[in-house]
Amino acid sequence: METPDSTRPTSRQAVESFSVEQARELLPWTEAWISRLLSRLALRLPAGSLDVLDVGSAQGRALIALHRLGHRAAGVEPSASAIDTCRELSGSEGLELEVRQGTAEALPYEGGRFDLVIAMSVMEHVEDLDASLREIHRVLRPGGVFWFSSASSRSLRQNEISRLPLFGWYPDRLKRRIMLWAKDQYPHLVGYTEAPAIHWWTPRKAKRMLTRAGFSDVWDRWELRTEEETSGRLRPLLSLAKRSSAVRLVGDVLIEGTAFAARKSDGSSGGHAL
Repeated sequence: METPDSTRPTSRQAVESFSVEQARELLPWTEAWISRLLSRLALRLPAGSLDVLDVGSAQGRALIALHRLGHRAAGVEPSASAIDTCRELSGSEGLELEVRQGTAEALPYEGGRFDLVIAMSVMEHVEDLDASLREIHRVLRPGGVFWFSSASSRSLRQNEISRLPLFGWYPDRLKRRIMLWAKDQYPHLVGYTEAPAIHWWTPRKAKRMLTRAGFSDVWDRWELRTEEETSGRLRPLLSLAKRSSAVRLVGDVLIEGTAFAARKSDGSSGGHAL
């Protein structure tokens, strides 16, 4: 039950520390991934050019990909050095990107500006998860969609800390204590990041927290994935996963990470047609 999500770069180096050369090397992968993601979300978004916010935009790879696909993309990134790298990379690609320094807990954008907010491997690292989700809800337009990928409490595999097998299955409080301890005492285990993964996700947790932040519909990665991006021999498995929570559980155990999307209510009884 392989997914495109499982083919993402797996370096334990903190993404915000990537060089221009590293970011440029990953641009083709990012462009292909953004194209797949937009295809997954197409029925849940307005047609045409979108206003998109990338939370934790790092060197701006997703922003470049979105601009090249005809969308209006902006970013927020806490690391000043990553923003400098973003400007250098985008300049070399002939683009001028809108990236503001800030955090998910206090997004430096006006309310109701964006059709889509994305956060790739970011939400596990924020300090205040509830505040971050409320802020993302605030900057979305009614009917807008939030998509994120993150660390999974179901998976056998993880890329957040080395030398600790089955770490995703540890109790959440213990995971948090170990990650913060590793950051201070053995930073090489967590890629020298100053913001290690302290929030790990399950479908139940995603539904609870997103609903609490004001979102309505919530979809997991199996509901979002399309048959068109699935090879013929795997389509029956995807069909089973869409119908069976037991099959989804097996997939979540075997595949690293997880992903969810949620909609901000548009105030009507039906929202967007699916």
